[in-house]
Amino acid sequence: MKLLGFPEALEAAGVNVRVLPGWDTPAKSGYVWREDDGNPAGHMAHHTATTSYVPNRTKANGYAGMSKHGSARLYQEDYGDSEPVYTIANAYPAPISSGAGDKNVLVKVRAGIEVDGRQGPDTPGFYGNTHYWNTEWILDGTGTPIEQAVWDMMVRVCFTQNILMGWTRVNHIGHGHHTRRKIDLYGGQFTDFDDTINHLRDAMEADMDYRGVLNVPDRDWARSVVDWAIDTSKIINVTDDFVDDWERDAMSDGRYWTFMQRFDNYLKRS
Repeated sequence: MKLLGFPEALEAAGVNVRVLPGWDTPAKSGYVWREDDGNPAGHMAHHTATTSYVPNRTKANGYAGMSKHGSARLYQEDYGDSEPVYTIANAYPAPISSGAGDKNVLVKVRAGIEVDGRQGPDTPGFYGNTHYWNTEWILDGTGTPIEQAVWDMMVRVCFTQNILMGWTRVNHIGHGHHTRRKIDLYGGQFTDFDDTINHLRDAMEADMDYRGVLNVPDRDWARSVVDWAIDTSKIINVTDDFVDDWERDAMSDGRYWTFMQRFDNYLKRS
């Protein structure tokens, strides 16, 4: 399953990531992704309706918030001496998060059709838990402004999911898209839940455009670097003042996973 490599991919992307004990085993016996490839079809954003929350394996796959002094508890705001953290609780389906919803939304996500606005009523007997990766944003109710540091982190989390899973913006939805019973994720700096998710989609897409612009000199050189990185389990860490040998241009955030994307783009062009 691709998501077993999610923590390492997030770390390479510069995300502060934590994992709960047992995260890489099913929280519920026999609870696995019910998509043909054994992975979730997409990512669903929720909110906790609380200002703080301790991540657990019962509710969601991941949790996004601010962490103070390394505490396991995540907060809605930066109360000082804190940093944004993404906690992974389950690589397999979470027992609760998605609940009942409109199965037609899943059909659209699978087909690469972007979901916007309110959808149909819940489909009897259909539950989204085993089809979507669910993230709980620590947010005290709809319309509460999202901390900028948490927003920036989640843009990076979503972008990393796209790289790891082969997803695009259409694979990311809000709980309000899944079911008419909900109106989240809705950040107060946006108009509603739909506007929140569309801004998130735009931001992750902009990040992807930025990171795919650099070329590699040739196929053999690229493959040798990729082989070296895999064999040594290293990442290619490049600072802003580093100058490319072949482009003579600054290469920011040139970590291993971004290099892999550039290599993939090169192969498609060649």
